[in-house]
Amino acid sequence: MDSPAPPHRRLQPAHWIAIDCALTALALVYGEWKAAPFLLGVPQWAAIAIVAVAVVPAAFRRCWPRTALALIGVAGAVAAALSSSPAPWLAAAFVIYVIPLRFPRRDALRLLAGTLLVMAAGLAAFAVTRHFDGPETGTIGKAAGLLLENGLLVTAAWLVGYSVRQQRGQAEGRREQAERRAREQLAEARRAQSEERLQISRELHDVVAHTLSLIAIQAGVAGYVIGTRPEEAARALSSIELTSRNALHEMRALFRVLRDGESGAGTGAGQGARDAALVPAPGLADLDGLVERTGQAGVRVDLRVCGERPRLPAGLDLAAYRVIQEGVTNVIKHAATDRCWVVVAYQEETLTLEVTDNGGGSTASDGGRALMVAGNGIIGMRERAAMYGGEVWAAPLPERGFQVTARFPLAGTGPVDTGA
Repeated sequence: MDSPAPPHRRLQPAHWIAIDCALTALALVYGEWKAAPFLLGVPQWAAIAIVAVAVVPAAFRRCWPRTALALIGVAGAVAAALSSSPAPWLAAAFVIYVIPLRFPRRDALRLLAGTLLVMAAGLAAFAVTRHFDGPETGTIGKAAGLLLENGLLVTAAWLVGYSVRQQRGQAEGRREQAERRAREQLAEARRAQSEERLQISRELHDVVAHTLSLIAIQAGVAGYVIGTRPEEAARALSSIELTSRNALHEMRALFRVLRDGESGAGTGAGQGARDAALVPAPGLADLDGLVERTGQAGVRVDLRVCGERPRLPAGLDLAAYRVIQEGVTNVIKHAATDRCWVVVAYQEETLTLEVTDNGGGSTASDGGRALMVAGNGIIGMRERAAMYGGEVWAAPLPERGFQVTARFPLAGTGPVDTGA
């Protein structure tokens, strides 16, 4: 739960104005009692009026701070010039506190300097004025002391207001910085979530599309030969079972990623052991299994590996495997052929993959091949390759067939930010 705000934070503007009016009333009572009787040479009503003008505008310091300061300064200077015992400039200090809070520093400094000059003029007039029947001994020294005291009082009030403004500005800056960091963290979390969803969609597409293509072909074979060659139908059904189990393991491994954040809650040691036993993500070392499953679906894959296989990062290894898997799946779905060739070439700085077939779809105008070029499979290949700085080309061959080529750089094989 949020802690309650401090009492001064819960006050409304009207409450602050009421507080100012109450303090001003107290200051007016003090001024009429302390200052009015010492104003010499003016009627009593005029002395009361001068003191009132020197105090009452303080109640409106939040609404019209400059006007209130000007009235208080001029009336205070007049009162000081006429008084035999000038009172402290409490009202001026009370008003000038809000000046640096409301105005730029340069304007606030000008108003402070103007107030001090008006004060000095009033006390200078006090110093040269004859009090009672003759010059009062020590009047100039008294005026200098009053100027120093009141000047320090007004300046201190101004500095307090300026310090409060600085603190408020720093607090506001920290708050804005915290909000900006929170927005950036939220945007980063959303970006990471979007990338994770995209990655999961790629995995789902690759696993499901490849598996269902194999199962569909094998099921068709089983249905075709079940009456004449039951042993061939049994072999196809066995292959469907094996393919389905492999796909199920991969799906479980994928869903483990989705449940990873909550796997520590509500699960026991047995569940953790079962999760740990899930099949790891496939890589180029698993191409033999892919070749075998594809052969069972009726498409022979001639795999050729050139060069010595280096140690690849897990992400790049998976991406390369998925590119080949998608290429082979497209052969099964679109090529209308029983054979394709897969080449994996390890160069010093480049990994090159090729999936080639001799199917009948020789041009992009062919319906199946046009769908293949524009479909999600090719897009997914290119996105996977782009994550690791690679590229994918897919196009019909001049005479007959289709070829998918992918190249991955092996120098600096960490994933790159694709702006997804």
